[in-house]
Amino acid sequence: MSNSSRVLSGLTLCLLLGGAGFGHAQTPAALPKQLLLDVKQQAALGVQVATVQAASAAQLLASAQVSTLPGKDVTVSAPYPGQLSRLWVGVGDRVKAGAPLAQFTSPQLAEARRQWQEAKLELKNADSALQRDQAMLDEGIIPAVRVQITRTKQEAAQALVQAREAELRAAGIGANPDHDKATMGYASGSLTAPIAGVVTQAFADVGQRVEPGAVLFKLADDSSLQLDIQLASDKAAQLQVGDAVAVPSREALAKLVGVSRAVDASQLAKARAVVTQPGRLQVGEVVTITVQAKIPASTSALRWLLPARALTPWNNQSLVFVRQSTGFTAHPVRVLSSNDDLALVEANWPAHSQVAISGIAALRALLQKDE
Repeated sequence: MSNSSRVLSGLTLCLLLGGAGFGHAQTPAALPKQLLLDVKQQAALGVQVATVQAASAAQLLASAQVSTLPGKDVTVSAPYPGQLSRLWVGVGDRVKAGAPLAQFTSPQLAEARRQWQEAKLELKNADSALQRDQAMLDEGIIPAVRVQITRTKQEAAQALVQAREAELRAAGIGANPDHDKATMGYASGSLTAPIAGVVTQAFADVGQRVEPGAVLFKLADDSSLQLDIQLASDKAAQLQVGDAVAVPSREALAKLVGVSRAVDASQLAKARAVVTQPGRLQVGEVVTITVQAKIPASTSALRWLLPARALTPWNNQSLVFVRQSTGFTAHPVRVLSSNDDLALVEANWPAHSQVAISGIAALRALLQKDE
C-alpha cells in the first residue's frame, strides 16, 4: 500500500469515529502498541472479541478425518451382469448382517443355480452307488478296489457341490433358490449385507443394468471409529503412541495408536488415533483436533488457544489485538500450530484475556497510521 493510500485509509477511519474521538498512547516504535478506543468506537469499527483458552505445554493442533476401523467398511458389488429389480435400503439406513439390500436379477445367476442343483443330483447318485457297492463288498460279491473307485467318485461329486455353493456364497446371494423362486424367480436373488452397519453410499437405481464387479453399495460399521490425522513432519516428530487426542467441537476423545514418520507428496506425515469417546463424530467429516503430546515445553511462555481469524501478519510476524480497559494492545505472538479454525500461540498474557476476532482490518489501519 502506498503512503497516500495509507493516509486516505486513516482519514476515512477518523471520519467514521467522529473526528478526534480516539487517540494513541505514546509508545516506542516496538510492539506492543495500544490503540485507545471506547465501546462506541469499537462498535463502529465492527470489532468483536473472543476469550482465549489456556493450553497445555505440549498441546498441538491438527486436522483429521473421521473413518471406520480397518476392515469395518465393505463394498457390495454386482456378482454377475444383470440389473437391480428392487431396492430395500437407501443411504443412511442401518442394517444387520445378512439383511437384504436389493433384489438382483441375472441369467447367469440362474445358470449358477442350475449347475449347483445338478451337482447335488450327481452327489445323490454317487452316495447311492457307494452304499450299493459297500453292501456288495460286505457280501463278497465285488472286490475292494471297486468300492474305492466308487468312493473317489462320491468325494469328487461332494467337492463339486461345495464349489458351486461357494460360488453363490461369494456372490453374496443365497445358494438356496426355494424362497427366491416363490417370490422373485429362479434368476433373482437378494444381495445381503456382509456386516452390520449403516449404508453410506448407493450407486445404482432400479432397472439399471450393471456389469460384474460394479459397486452397488458401501456399508460402514460405525460402532468403532478412528481419526486419520495429517500434520507437518515437525509436529509428527513430537507425537508418541498413547498421546491423548481431543475433538472439542464434537465432544469426542481418542488415543494415538500409530504415527508415520514418512511424508507424502504434499510433505505431510500421517497418524492414526482410535476413538474412545465418540461424542457426535460422523464418518467422513473433517474435524479440528488437539493432541496432548508427552514432550516438555520448549520455552517458559504461556500457551493459548484462540480463533485463527484473530491472527494477522505484521512485519514478518503474527500479531493479535488484545483487549484492554481503554482499547486494544497489539501483541506479537509465536504461532506453534494452526488450522482453519484454531491457532496455538505462545504469549505472556493474563488468564481470560480477550482478543479481537473481527474488525481486524480497521485495527490494522489504525496501527499503520500510527507508524
